[in-house]
Amino acid sequence: MLRLFLIRHGETEWNSLNKYQGTRDIPLSCTGIKQAKLLADRMKNYKIDAVFSSNLLRAYETAENISKTGNIPLGIIPQLREINFGEWEGHTTGELKKLYGEDYERFLIQPHKYNFPGEGSMQAVQARMKKAIEIITDKHCRGNIAVVSHGGVLKILILTLLNMDLGFYKSFWLGNTSLSIIDRKDTGNWVLSLLNDSNHLQISSPSKQPSIS
Repeated sequence: MLRLFLIRHGETEWNSLNKYQGTRDIPLSCTGIKQAKLLADRMKNYKIDAVFSSNLLRAYETAENISKTGNIPLGIIPQLREINFGEWEGHTTGELKKLYGEDYERFLIQPHKYNFPGEGSMQAVQARMKKAIEIITDKHCRGNIAVVSHGGVLKILILTLLNMDLGFYKSFWLGNTSLSIIDRKDTGNWVLSLLNDSNHLQISSPSKQPSIS
């Protein structure tokens, strides 16, 4: 059986300010570094065979903690990067409502039917995430694999592996350093056994964070 440990990166300063990060290469904040260390301690309880990370710094720094703590090989998969939000990046939700009005509201209501400013449709992002999983499964047909990425693309990945419609994108949230576990059975079907679990955190994280960065 192949088990994927899907992990969102630790908190950044832009998370705490509720700014869209997208492809901006923002490092972990002091809080995010603490979160990553707590997560790495938790991951020692699992026999992780490999860690894969987005090429963006906030994900890589989170993954590096897991890798170093458990002496686990770490690889970078650029396809795991966050959605490219183009000119939205660096702006808060409030600013985007003022700048883009009804256009931004359409995204909030039906993100799965919206074309992102920097990347196109959610289906285009989905195709990228399918490629990321293909890279991982080509290397590992069994075992425990940690995948450190971003809130928006991880939600798309979970829906894709479960053969669920992208319209459910808004129906769940992934917090900073949250852990979700999904298993590929011998039948080839994927089964979700854990979603958005952050029991390893012993510190308070800001509640106002964009679910897509």
